[in-house]
Amino acid sequence: MTRSNQERVFGNAPLPENKKENSEVTSPPPTTPTPQRDESPLNFIVPTEMVDLPSRGKFYPEAHPLHTCESIEIRHMTAKEEDILTSSSLLRKGVALDKMLQNVIVDKAIKVEDMLIGDKNALLLYSRIFGYGSDYEAVVTCPLCTGKFNHEFDLKIFEPRDFEAEMVRYEVEPTANNTFLITLPKSKLMVEFRLLTSRDEQKFIGSNKVLGSLELLDTIILSINNQRDRYYIKKAIAHLPIMDASILKKVYSKIMPDIDLIQIVECTHCAEESEMGVPLDASFFWPEF
Repeated sequence: MTRSNQERVFGNAPLPENKKENSEVTSPPPTTPTPQRDESPLNFIVPTEMVDLPSRGKFYPEAHPLHTCESIEIRHMTAKEEDILTSSSLLRKGVALDKMLQNVIVDKAIKVEDMLIGDKNALLLYSRIFGYGSDYEAVVTCPLCTGKFNHEFDLKIFEPRDFEAEMVRYEVEPTANNTFLITLPKSKLMVEFRLLTSRDEQKFIGSNKVLGSLELLDTIILSINNQRDRYYIKKAIAHLPIMDASILKKVYSKIMPDIDLIQIVECTHCAEESEMGVPLDASFFWPEF
């Protein structure tokens, strides 16, 4: 039975005496309430997307929320993320991109600082695609004639690196501790090394240091010939033959799970084609429309 207007106002409470007397006479016929537009902000649902991780969840410890996870859910960027990306204080500290990514990750148990750098790069790439589209125009420098020119990259064509094939190619052996073993060709030293995380990257950004050869090797190497003493490792790195140091850095870059951001680009000055990487500078998230 349709409730009267008085019942809508007073619910199941007793009606006032003057209302009781006239309720059956003066009650208007029931009417259909006019639909009200719900403008609660909770109804503004931001779209989300699943992003495949280059690591496919490998090389994370069992307690890590990304252990064995092949993809991660992120929200599309909004004006809130734009404020983060344009914050002068965050930009000055070099943490604006990480703060933005932390904001768009749906599962808050996942911390950007604990992600492998290649997986973080995938989130940066797809956050940019979801936010501004896959066309990215940037100024690049020809490695042959050094001329600068504009080139438009198609971000959606990039694929994850086949790190497992590279491990076979360079005879790198993964361990149960998510580390890697390689025997260097000249010194014959057996080196155990690990992958860098965003936390490692931020240490160098925060100290305004450039990650040089010695710093990189000292950060990733965990043991040499099963010796884990840091003093021993630092001494060994300092006296490492340049061939071995170069091989180790190359192997690290090849087996690190990441998005391959290399593309063949033709120079507008000399017409030569070269492999160029997508420049992930400030303009990556601030395109000109």
